Amino acid sequence: MPDEPRVTLSGWGRATHRQCLVRRPLSEEDVVRAVRSAPWLTVRGAGLSYGDAALPERGTLLDMTARCKVLSFDQTTGVIVAEAGATLADIVREALPKGWFPPVVPGTAGVTVGGAIACDVHGKNHPGSGSFGLHVLWLSLLRPDGVVVHLSPGEDADGFWATVGGMGLTGVILRTAIQLQRMQTGWALRRRTRTRSWDETVELMQAARTRQELDPDLHVVAWLDTHASGRRLGRGIVDESRPALVTDLPPALDLMPPLDNWAGRPAARSLPGPGVVFGPTIAAATAARWHLAGSEEKRILPLAAAWCPLDQVRSWPAAFGRQGLIQYQFAVPVGAASSVFHVLATLIGRRMVPALSTLKNLGYGTAGPLSFPIPGMTLAADLPARWLHGGDTLRVVDSIVAEAGGRVYLAKDSVVDAELIPRMYPRLDDWRRTRARLDPDHRLTSALAQRLRLLP
Repeated sequence: MPDEPRVTLSGWGRATHRQCLVRRPLSEEDVVRAVRSAPWLTVRGAGLSYGDAALPERGTLLDMTARCKVLSFDQTTGVIVAEAGATLADIVREALPKGWFPPVVPGTAGVTVGGAIACDVHGKNHPGSGSFGLHVLWLSLLRPDGVVVHLSPGEDADGFWATVGGMGLTGVILRTAIQLQRMQTGWALRRRTRTRSWDETVELMQAARTRQELDPDLHVVAWLDTHASGRRLGRGIVDESRPALVTDLPPALDLMPPLDNWAGRPAARSLPGPGVVFGPTIAAATAARWHLAGSEEKRILPLAAAWCPLDQVRSWPAAFGRQGLIQYQFAVPVGAASSVFHVLATLIGRRMVPALSTLKNLGYGTAGPLSFPIPGMTLAADLPARWLHGGDTLRVVDSIVAEAGGRVYLAKDSVVDAELIPRMYPRLDDWRRTRARLDPDHRLTSALAQRLRLLP
Protein backbone atom coordinates (compact mmCIF):
# COMPACT_ATOMS: atom_id res chain seq x y z
CA MET A 1 0.00 0.00 0.00
CA PRO A 2 1.94 3.08 -1.19
CA ASP A 3 1.71 6.39 0.60
CA GLU A 4 -0.49 8.93 -1.09
CA PRO A 5 1.12 12.31 -1.84
CA ARG A 6 1.27 14.83 0.97
CA VAL A 7 -1.96 16.79 1.05
CA THR A 8 -3.23 19.70 3.11
CA LEU A 9 -6.26 18.76 5.21
CA SER A 10 -8.40 20.59 7.73
CA GLY A 11 -11.21 19.97 10.14
CA TRP A 12 -14.76 20.71 9.06
CA GLY A 13 -14.47 24.29 10.31
CA ARG A 14 -11.48 24.91 7.98
CA ALA A 15 -9.71 27.03 10.59
CA THR A 16 -6.86 24.56 11.23
CA HIS A 17 -4.81 22.98 8.44
CA ARG A 18 -2.00 20.43 8.39
CA GLN A 19 0.14 18.94 5.66
CA CYS A 20 -0.36 15.19 5.94
CA LEU A 21 1.24 12.02 4.67
CA VAL A 22 -1.93 10.00 4.08
CA ARG A 23 -2.43 6.27 3.92
CA ARG A 24 -5.84 4.98 2.86
CA PRO A 25 -5.99 1.23 3.50
CA LEU A 26 -8.29 -0.87 1.33
CA SER A 27 -8.10 -4.07 3.37
CA GLU A 28 -7.66 -5.04 7.00
CA GLU A 29 -4.18 -6.31 6.15
CA ASP A 30 -3.38 -2.83 4.81
CA VAL A 31 -4.54 -1.31 8.11
CA VAL A 32 -2.31 -3.66 10.11
CA ARG A 33 0.72 -2.92 7.90
CA ALA A 34 0.14 0.82 8.17
CA VAL A 35 -0.15 0.70 11.94
CA ARG A 36 2.93 -1.46 12.37
CA SER A 37 5.09 0.64 10.05
CA ALA A 38 4.25 4.17 11.20
CA PRO A 39 6.15 5.53 14.20
CA TRP A 40 3.28 7.92 14.92
CA LEU A 41 -0.24 7.64 13.63
CA THR A 42 -3.41 9.76 13.58
CA VAL A 43 -6.72 8.10 12.68
CA ARG A 44 -9.28 9.97 10.56
CA GLY A 45 -12.79 9.17 9.38
CA ALA A 46 -14.94 11.60 7.43
CA GLY A 47 -13.04 14.63 8.75
CA LEU A 48 -16.15 16.26 10.26
CA SER A 49 -14.65 17.19 13.62
CA TYR A 50 -14.54 20.98 13.55
CA GLY A 51 -10.98 21.49 14.75
CA ASP A 52 -7.77 19.45 14.88
CA ALA A 53 -9.05 16.20 16.42
CA ALA A 54 -8.36 14.22 13.23
CA LEU A 55 -5.24 16.07 12.08
CA PRO A 56 -1.66 14.94 12.77
CA GLU A 57 0.90 17.00 14.61
CA ARG A 58 3.47 14.53 13.29
CA GLY A 59 3.59 11.16 11.60
CA THR A 60 1.11 9.49 9.26
CA LEU A 61 -2.61 10.07 8.86
CA LEU A 62 -4.65 6.87 8.48
CA ASP A 63 -7.79 7.59 6.42
CA MET A 64 -10.33 4.84 7.17
CA THR A 65 -13.06 5.91 4.75
CA ALA A 66 -12.36 3.10 2.25
CA ARG A 67 -13.26 0.55 4.95
CA CYS A 68 -16.96 1.34 4.70
CA LYS A 69 -18.93 -1.88 4.23
CA VAL A 70 -22.06 -2.88 6.10
CA LEU A 71 -21.05 -6.44 7.00
CA SER A 72 -24.35 -7.80 8.32
CA PHE A 73 -27.80 -6.68 9.41
CA ASP A 74 -30.25 -8.74 11.42
CA GLN A 75 -33.70 -7.40 10.53
CA THR A 76 -35.26 -9.27 13.44
CA THR A 77 -33.12 -7.82 16.21
CA GLY A 78 -31.96 -4.59 14.57
CA VAL A 79 -28.26 -5.32 15.16
CA ILE A 80 -26.06 -4.02 12.38
CA VAL A 81 -22.34 -4.76 11.99
CA ALA A 82 -20.29 -2.32 9.93
CA GLU A 83 -16.71 -1.36 9.21
CA ALA A 84 -15.48 1.77 10.94
CA GLY A 85 -15.46 3.85 7.75
CA ALA A 86 -19.17 3.35 7.07
CA THR A 87 -21.15 6.52 7.71
CA LEU A 88 -24.38 6.87 9.61
CA ALA A 89 -25.94 7.72 6.25
CA ASP A 90 -24.78 4.30 5.01
CA ILE A 91 -26.44 2.73 8.03
CA VAL A 92 -29.66 4.63 7.41
CA ARG A 93 -29.80 3.72 3.74
CA GLU A 94 -29.39 0.06 4.65
CA ALA A 95 -31.72 -0.05 7.65
CA LEU A 96 -34.46 2.56 7.30
CA PRO A 97 -36.32 0.86 4.41
CA LYS A 98 -36.45 -2.24 6.62
CA GLY A 99 -37.90 -0.32 9.59
CA TRP A 100 -34.78 0.42 11.67
CA PHE A 101 -32.83 3.58 12.48
CA PRO A 102 -29.85 4.65 14.64
CA PRO A 103 -31.10 5.69 18.09
CA VAL A 104 -28.61 8.57 18.13
CA VAL A 105 -27.70 10.86 15.22
CA PRO A 106 -25.72 14.11 15.50
CA GLY A 107 -26.27 17.13 13.27
CA THR A 108 -24.83 15.28 10.28
CA ALA A 109 -25.21 11.68 9.14
CA GLY A 110 -21.93 12.02 7.26
CA VAL A 111 -19.86 10.97 10.28
CA THR A 112 -18.33 7.51 10.22
CA VAL A 113 -19.33 4.97 12.85
CA GLY A 114 -15.71 4.91 14.00
CA GLY A 115 -15.80 8.68 14.44
CA ALA A 116 -19.18 8.51 16.16
CA ILE A 117 -17.67 6.11 18.71
CA ALA A 118 -14.41 8.04 19.11
CA CYS A 119 -16.32 11.27 19.78
CA ASP A 120 -19.26 9.56 21.54
CA VAL A 121 -21.58 11.81 19.56
CA HIS A 122 -24.95 12.90 20.90
CA GLY A 123 -28.20 13.95 19.29
CA LYS A 124 -31.11 16.16 20.19
CA ASN A 125 -32.67 13.34 22.25
CA HIS A 126 -29.82 12.83 24.70
CA PRO A 127 -31.74 12.99 28.01
CA GLY A 128 -33.72 9.89 27.02
CA SER A 129 -31.49 8.05 24.57
CA GLY A 130 -27.99 8.91 25.76
CA SER A 131 -25.03 9.19 23.43
CA PHE A 132 -23.85 6.90 20.67
CA GLY A 133 -21.62 4.70 22.83
CA LEU A 134 -24.57 3.38 24.83
CA HIS A 135 -25.85 1.62 21.71
CA VAL A 136 -22.55 0.03 20.70
CA LEU A 137 -22.64 -3.69 21.52
CA TRP A 138 -18.99 -4.43 20.75
CA LEU A 139 -16.09 -3.23 18.66
CA SER A 140 -12.89 -4.68 17.23
CA LEU A 141 -9.87 -2.52 18.03
CA LEU A 142 -6.47 -2.78 16.38
CA ARG A 143 -3.84 -1.87 18.95
CA PRO A 144 -0.67 -0.12 17.76
CA ASP A 145 1.28 -3.36 18.32
CA GLY A 146 -0.78 -5.00 15.54
CA VAL A 147 -2.99 -7.11 17.84
CA VAL A 148 -6.77 -7.01 17.32
CA VAL A 149 -8.81 -7.07 20.54
CA HIS A 150 -12.56 -7.45 21.07
CA LEU A 151 -14.03 -4.84 23.40
CA SER A 152 -17.52 -4.50 24.86
CA PRO A 153 -19.12 -3.29 28.10
CA GLY A 154 -18.66 -6.83 29.41
CA GLU A 155 -15.26 -7.65 27.89
CA ASP A 156 -12.45 -5.28 28.90
CA ALA A 157 -14.92 -2.61 29.91
CA ASP A 158 -12.13 -0.14 30.75
CA GLY A 159 -10.71 -0.46 27.25
CA PHE A 160 -14.15 -0.19 25.70
CA TRP A 161 -15.12 2.98 27.56
CA ALA A 162 -11.69 4.54 27.05
CA THR A 163 -12.29 4.07 23.31
CA VAL A 164 -15.84 5.48 23.46
CA GLY A 165 -15.13 9.21 23.52
CA GLY A 166 -11.38 8.54 23.40
CA MET A 167 -10.85 10.68 20.28
CA GLY A 168 -9.18 7.87 18.32
CA LEU A 169 -6.23 7.65 20.71
CA THR A 170 -6.61 4.09 22.05
CA GLY A 171 -6.37 2.15 18.78
CA VAL A 172 -7.88 1.83 15.32
CA ILE A 173 -11.53 0.77 15.34
CA LEU A 174 -12.00 -1.84 12.62
CA ARG A 175 -15.65 -2.82 12.93
CA THR A 176 -18.51 -2.53 15.38
CA ALA A 177 -22.01 -3.81 16.17
CA ILE A 178 -24.73 -1.23 16.82
CA GLN A 179 -28.21 -1.76 18.22
CA LEU A 180 -30.75 0.11 16.08
CA GLN A 181 -34.29 1.13 17.03
CA ARG A 182 -37.60 0.45 15.34
CA MET A 183 -38.92 3.12 12.98
CA GLN A 184 -42.27 3.08 11.19
CA THR A 185 -41.64 5.87 8.67
CA GLY A 186 -38.91 8.12 7.37
CA TRP A 187 -40.64 11.26 8.62
CA ALA A 188 -40.67 13.38 11.77
CA LEU A 189 -43.41 15.48 13.37
CA ARG A 190 -42.18 18.88 14.52
CA ARG A 191 -43.72 21.43 16.87
CA ARG A 192 -42.15 24.90 16.81
CA THR A 193 -42.45 27.61 19.48
CA ARG A 194 -41.02 31.11 19.19
CA THR A 195 -39.77 32.63 22.46
CA ARG A 196 -39.29 36.27 23.36
CA SER A 197 -36.59 36.14 26.05
CA TRP A 198 -33.81 34.00 27.51
CA ASP A 199 -35.95 33.15 30.53
CA GLU A 200 -38.77 31.92 28.29
CA THR A 201 -36.36 29.85 26.20
CA VAL A 202 -34.83 28.21 29.28
CA GLU A 203 -38.23 27.54 30.81
CA LEU A 204 -39.36 25.73 27.65
CA MET A 205 -36.13 23.76 27.42
CA GLN A 206 -36.26 22.67 31.06
CA ALA A 207 -39.87 21.55 30.73
CA ALA A 208 -38.94 19.62 27.59
CA ARG A 209 -36.02 17.97 29.37
CA THR A 210 -38.33 16.41 31.93
CA ARG A 211 -40.38 14.89 29.11
CA GLN A 212 -37.26 13.81 27.22
CA GLU A 213 -36.02 11.80 30.20
CA LEU A 214 -39.12 9.62 29.83
CA ASP A 215 -39.24 9.60 26.04
CA PRO A 216 -36.09 8.66 24.05
CA ASP A 217 -37.87 9.63 20.81
CA LEU A 218 -38.32 13.28 21.77
CA HIS A 219 -35.73 15.49 20.04
CA VAL A 220 -35.44 19.10 21.21
CA VAL A 221 -33.21 21.96 20.06
CA ALA A 222 -33.37 25.74 20.45
CA TRP A 223 -31.94 28.28 18.05
CA LEU A 224 -31.01 31.54 19.79
CA ASP A 225 -31.16 35.06 18.40
CA THR A 226 -27.93 36.29 19.97
CA HIS A 227 -28.03 39.58 18.10
CA ALA A 228 -31.09 40.76 20.00
CA SER A 229 -30.34 43.18 22.81
CA GLY A 230 -31.60 43.92 26.29
CA ARG A 231 -34.39 41.68 27.52
CA ARG A 232 -34.73 40.15 24.06
CA LEU A 233 -31.24 38.59 24.19
CA GLY A 234 -31.63 34.83 24.18
CA ARG A 235 -35.01 34.80 22.50
CA GLY A 236 -35.27 32.06 19.96
CA ILE A 237 -37.06 29.17 18.33
CA VAL A 238 -37.58 25.88 20.17
CA ASP A 239 -38.21 22.84 17.97
CA GLU A 240 -39.57 19.58 19.39
CA SER A 241 -39.78 16.61 17.05
CA ARG A 242 -40.44 12.90 17.19
CA PRO A 243 -40.65 10.03 14.68
CA ALA A 244 -43.89 10.04 12.73
CA LEU A 245 -46.05 6.95 12.94
CA VAL A 246 -47.89 5.51 9.96
CA THR A 247 -51.14 6.92 11.34
CA ASP A 248 -49.62 10.43 11.45
CA LEU A 249 -49.12 10.64 7.68
CA PRO A 250 -51.66 11.73 5.09
CA PRO A 251 -52.68 8.88 2.76
CA ALA A 252 -50.90 10.34 -0.27
CA LEU A 253 -47.49 10.49 1.42
CA ASP A 254 -45.04 7.62 0.95
CA LEU A 255 -43.80 6.05 4.17
CA MET A 256 -40.19 6.71 3.18
CA PRO A 257 -38.85 9.91 1.60
CA PRO A 258 -36.15 9.42 -1.06
CA LEU A 259 -33.04 7.95 0.55
CA ASP A 260 -30.80 10.37 -1.32
CA ASN A 261 -31.86 12.87 1.38
CA TRP A 262 -29.20 11.15 3.47
CA ALA A 263 -26.39 11.61 0.98
CA GLY A 264 -25.55 15.17 1.96
CA ARG A 265 -24.15 17.74 -0.42
CA PRO A 266 -20.52 18.10 -1.47
CA ALA A 267 -18.69 20.79 0.46
CA ALA A 268 -18.06 23.99 -1.49
CA ARG A 269 -14.78 25.85 -1.72
CA SER A 270 -14.28 28.58 0.83
CA LEU A 271 -15.27 32.04 -0.34
CA PRO A 272 -12.36 34.45 -0.82
CA GLY A 273 -11.25 36.81 1.92
CA PRO A 274 -13.59 37.09 4.94
CA GLY A 275 -16.50 35.45 3.14
CA VAL A 276 -19.99 36.74 3.79
CA VAL A 277 -20.29 36.18 7.56
CA PHE A 278 -19.65 39.39 9.46
CA GLY A 279 -21.52 41.67 11.85
CA PRO A 280 -24.19 43.20 9.59
CA THR A 281 -25.02 39.95 7.78
CA ILE A 282 -25.29 38.08 11.10
CA ALA A 283 -27.61 40.77 12.44
CA ALA A 284 -29.80 40.72 9.34
CA ALA A 285 -29.96 36.94 9.12
CA THR A 286 -30.78 36.36 12.79
CA ALA A 287 -33.43 39.06 12.89
CA ALA A 288 -35.05 37.71 9.73
CA ARG A 289 -35.02 34.14 11.01
CA TRP A 290 -36.72 35.04 14.28
CA HIS A 291 -39.34 37.31 12.72
CA LEU A 292 -40.20 34.91 9.89
CA ALA A 293 -40.46 31.82 12.10
CA GLY A 294 -43.97 31.40 13.35
CA SER A 295 -45.04 28.98 16.04
CA GLU A 296 -46.67 25.86 14.64
CA GLU A 297 -48.21 22.81 16.27
CA LYS A 298 -47.45 20.20 13.65
CA ARG A 299 -45.27 19.95 10.57
CA ILE A 300 -44.13 16.82 8.78
CA LEU A 301 -40.46 16.77 7.77
CA PRO A 302 -38.08 14.12 6.45
CA LEU A 303 -35.98 12.72 9.29
CA ALA A 304 -32.85 13.97 7.53
CA ALA A 305 -34.10 17.57 7.57
CA ALA A 306 -35.37 17.39 11.15
CA TRP A 307 -32.38 15.77 12.81
CA CYS A 308 -29.37 16.26 10.49
CA PRO A 309 -29.62 19.92 9.41
CA LEU A 310 -25.90 20.21 8.61
CA ASP A 311 -26.39 17.83 5.71
CA GLN A 312 -28.68 20.38 4.11
CA VAL A 313 -25.98 23.10 4.32
CA ARG A 314 -22.66 21.32 3.84
CA SER A 315 -21.23 24.56 2.40
CA TRP A 316 -21.75 26.42 5.72
CA PRO A 317 -17.98 26.67 6.55
CA ALA A 318 -17.32 28.08 3.08
CA ALA A 319 -19.37 31.17 3.96
CA PHE A 320 -16.80 32.14 6.62
CA GLY A 321 -14.07 32.73 4.07
CA ARG A 322 -10.52 31.44 3.92
CA GLN A 323 -9.94 31.43 7.68
CA GLY A 324 -13.00 29.28 8.37
CA LEU A 325 -15.03 29.04 11.55
CA ILE A 326 -14.58 28.06 15.15
CA GLN A 327 -17.41 26.28 16.93
CA TYR A 328 -17.27 26.71 20.67
CA GLN A 329 -19.45 24.03 22.23
CA PHE A 330 -19.66 23.49 25.96
CA ALA A 331 -21.92 21.87 28.53
CA VAL A 332 -22.84 23.04 32.02
CA PRO A 333 -24.64 21.10 34.77
CA VAL A 334 -28.31 21.28 35.66
CA GLY A 335 -29.01 24.55 37.41
CA ALA A 336 -26.21 26.46 35.67
CA ALA A 337 -28.22 27.92 32.78
CA SER A 338 -27.18 31.40 33.92
CA SER A 339 -23.60 30.49 32.96
CA VAL A 340 -24.72 29.90 29.38
CA PHE A 341 -26.24 33.38 29.33
CA HIS A 342 -23.01 34.74 30.86
CA VAL A 343 -21.00 33.20 28.01
CA LEU A 344 -23.31 34.72 25.42
CA ALA A 345 -23.18 38.14 27.07
CA THR A 346 -19.38 37.95 27.26
CA LEU A 347 -19.04 37.10 23.58
CA ILE A 348 -21.43 39.86 22.60
CA GLY A 349 -19.61 42.32 24.86
CA ARG A 350 -16.45 41.51 22.92
CA ARG A 351 -18.27 42.15 19.64
CA MET A 352 -18.17 38.45 18.82
CA VAL A 353 -21.85 37.81 18.09
CA PRO A 354 -22.15 34.14 17.05
CA ALA A 355 -23.29 33.49 13.51
CA LEU A 356 -25.25 30.49 14.79
CA SER A 357 -26.13 29.47 18.36
CA THR A 358 -28.01 26.33 19.33
CA LEU A 359 -29.00 25.01 22.73
CA LYS A 360 -29.73 21.37 23.59
CA ASN A 361 -30.55 19.39 26.72
CA LEU A 362 -28.19 16.68 27.95
CA GLY A 363 -28.77 13.75 30.28
CA TYR A 364 -26.39 11.30 31.92
CA GLY A 365 -23.33 10.44 29.87
CA THR A 366 -21.66 7.12 29.23
CA ALA A 367 -18.95 5.56 31.37
CA GLY A 368 -16.34 7.00 28.99
CA PRO A 369 -13.85 9.15 30.93
CA LEU A 370 -13.57 11.58 28.00
CA SER A 371 -17.21 11.42 26.94
CA PHE A 372 -18.60 14.94 26.68
CA PRO A 373 -22.25 14.90 27.87
CA ILE A 374 -23.17 15.71 31.46
CA PRO A 375 -26.71 16.29 32.79
CA GLY A 376 -27.57 19.87 31.93
CA MET A 377 -27.40 22.04 28.81
CA THR A 378 -25.01 22.43 25.92
CA LEU A 379 -24.54 25.51 23.78
CA ALA A 380 -22.80 25.50 20.39
CA ALA A 381 -21.73 28.88 18.99
CA ASP A 382 -20.24 29.37 15.52
CA LEU A 383 -17.71 32.21 15.28
CA PRO A 384 -15.58 33.41 12.35
CA ALA A 385 -12.06 32.20 13.09
CA ARG A 386 -10.63 35.55 11.99
CA TRP A 387 -12.10 37.10 15.15
CA LEU A 388 -9.70 35.10 17.32
CA HIS A 389 -6.54 37.18 17.08
CA GLY A 390 -4.67 35.69 20.03
CA GLY A 391 -4.39 32.48 21.95
CA ASP A 392 -6.22 33.91 24.94
CA THR A 393 -9.23 35.33 23.07
CA LEU A 394 -11.70 32.88 24.61
CA ARG A 395 -9.91 32.18 27.90
CA VAL A 396 -12.37 34.28 29.82
CA VAL A 397 -15.17 32.13 28.36
CA ASP A 398 -13.25 28.95 29.23
CA SER A 399 -13.08 30.17 32.82
CA ILE A 400 -16.83 30.79 32.98
CA VAL A 401 -17.48 27.24 31.77
CA ALA A 402 -14.99 25.68 34.17
CA GLU A 403 -16.27 27.70 37.15
CA ALA A 404 -19.77 26.39 36.43
CA GLY A 405 -18.52 22.79 36.54
CA GLY A 406 -18.79 22.50 32.76
CA ARG A 407 -16.60 21.29 29.91
CA VAL A 408 -15.91 21.88 26.24
CA TYR A 409 -16.59 19.29 23.55
CA LEU A 410 -13.25 17.94 22.33
CA ALA A 411 -14.68 16.96 18.93
CA LYS A 412 -15.49 20.61 18.26
CA ASP A 413 -12.61 22.34 20.01
CA SER A 414 -9.93 24.52 18.47
CA VAL A 415 -9.04 27.01 21.22
CA VAL A 416 -9.71 25.84 24.79
CA ASP A 417 -7.14 26.54 27.50
CA ALA A 418 -5.22 23.27 27.97
CA GLU A 419 -4.71 24.02 31.67
CA LEU A 420 -8.44 23.58 32.26
CA ILE A 421 -8.82 20.15 30.65
CA PRO A 422 -8.07 18.12 33.85
CA ARG A 423 -10.64 20.24 35.66
CA MET A 424 -13.24 19.84 32.93
CA TYR A 425 -12.57 16.10 32.59
CA PRO A 426 -11.81 14.91 36.14
CA ARG A 427 -11.36 11.27 34.99
CA LEU A 428 -8.60 12.17 32.57
CA ASP A 429 -5.98 10.22 34.57
CA ASP A 430 -8.19 7.10 34.50
CA TRP A 431 -8.34 7.40 30.72
CA ARG A 432 -4.58 7.92 30.48
CA ARG A 433 -3.90 4.73 32.45
CA THR A 434 -6.14 2.62 30.21
CA ARG A 435 -4.76 4.24 27.09
CA ALA A 436 -1.20 3.50 28.25
CA ARG A 437 -2.14 -0.17 28.52
CA LEU A 438 -3.52 -0.21 24.97
CA ASP A 439 -0.78 1.98 23.47
CA PRO A 440 2.23 1.76 25.81
CA ASP A 441 4.60 3.36 23.26
CA HIS A 442 2.29 6.35 22.73
CA ARG A 443 2.26 5.99 18.96
CA LEU A 444 -1.30 7.16 18.46
CA THR A 445 -1.52 10.92 18.50
CA SER A 446 -3.23 13.97 17.00
CA ALA A 447 -2.85 17.72 16.86
CA LEU A 448 -5.67 17.99 19.42
CA ALA A 449 -3.94 15.56 21.80
CA GLN A 450 -0.68 17.49 21.59
CA ARG A 451 -2.31 20.91 21.93
CA LEU A 452 -4.35 19.91 24.99
CA ARG A 453 -1.59 17.75 26.49
CA LEU A 454 -3.88 14.72 26.71
CA LEU A 455 -0.90 12.39 26.36
CA PRO A 456 2.10 12.01 28.68
